[in-house]
Amino acid sequence: MEPLSDIDKLRFYRDEVKHEFNLLAMRSTILVTCQSFLVVPLAILNTVASFQSVLVPVYLVAVLGIFVALILMGPLNAAHRTIEKWLLKQRRLLKTSEELRDLVIDRDMIPDVETDVTKDRDHERSLAFSKVGPWAFCIFWILSVVWSTIRILAGF
Repeated sequence: MEPLSDIDKLRFYRDEVKHEFNLLAMRSTILVTCQSFLVVPLAILNTVASFQSVLVPVYLVAVLGIFVALILMGPLNAAHRTIEKWLLKQRRLLKTSEELRDLVIDRDMIPDVETDVTKDRDHERSLAFSKVGPWAFCIFWILSVVWSTIRILAGF
């Protein structure tokens, strides 16, 4: 088998990045969907007149919400790492290949971006929700437990 040309390598790297971004989008969608299905029973349980009778289910829904967020954090982080690896390969190729000089964009020319993708602020911003989302949902569920406990202790 003959070696791939630089343009073929670039196509392959970009296809891999695109594939990983699609996986990341699907996993983020799963996170939001699961969490939204758990927020609905929490809201319904909080409207019950005798709140003490539903305190255990409220806590169980919150624990499930935290569990789902933590479970999905692994696959989200795996996608981030894989995207970073493919982007590093792509940017190194763009920097070293004469054939691909015309395809370089400003973001590929950020100093040291071929060794550290985090220097690309636009890239980091595009991943912000998938990095922070699971933690935000965990905080939400912890606060819902705190609120439920305060509500019981205060008697309202």
